[in-house]
Amino acid sequence: MQLHLPRARNRDRHSASTGAVTWRRAAFLFFSVMLAPAPALAQLDITGSVAVQSEYRYRGQNPGQGSAVPQATVNIDSDHGWYGGAFASAMTIGDLEGYKLQGYAGYAQRLRSGGSWELGCSRITYTQAHDNDFSECYGGLSFERGSARLYYSPRYLGYDARVLYGEINAFYPIHPRFNLVGHIGLMHNLSGGFFPGIPDAWRYDARIGIGIPFGRYTLQLAREHVQDDGRRYTMYPVHPPRQWSLGLSYAF
Repeated sequence: MQLHLPRARNRDRHSASTGAVTWRRAAFLFFSVMLAPAPALAQLDITGSVAVQSEYRYRGQNPGQGSAVPQATVNIDSDHGWYGGAFASAMTIGDLEGYKLQGYAGYAQRLRSGGSWELGCSRITYTQAHDNDFSECYGGLSFERGSARLYYSPRYLGYDARVLYGEINAFYPIHPRFNLVGHIGLMHNLSGGFFPGIPDAWRYDARIGIGIPFGRYTLQLAREHVQDDGRRYTMYPVHPPRQWSLGLSYAF
């Protein structure tokens, strides 16, 4: 997730730096191929959104003071199944202001029975806490009204902690003007041991709310809940395990 960690040892820093360089090279090659003016890659679909959220949350956790934050997402999809994109959000870690930046790339294909499957990887970086930068890969299934993903990170939040995170997201139209939206996630620490903000074994988070679409805008009000396992992040303020959240997004 997002936190300010003690500085890593030189060996760990070298490993993380090498991994970051490798990731940047891979991302550069991916987008170079995606955007090449070859006839086979001529059809690209570019979409995105901008949003304002009442607070920043990631996998149930709020790392800062709970103030409103702007966010932006851009997606690039090819007609061959390859895709890539980027996400940015303002955020605070304790009282340190900065941004979370995430780049991702993957491959998706439709299933004969409907829906689609996907595989991909992402790189997450924090401008005010680079010791917490990390990479993860994922696989998932998507259907008309929901999706499921399983993520794996070998160094979650920059620690020597192997972590799995699974999530299910769904919505259901209960009225022509209202959608019921829900999320449930489960984190599992495969490495065991003590790491700030990472559970000894398991931790769940959940969200349920109402989405109100109007044109390209969507207003969402939700009730958030995260299991309070007493494991705090370095410099993170303590937040109640249950909170309301409000968001407004515009899709393009």
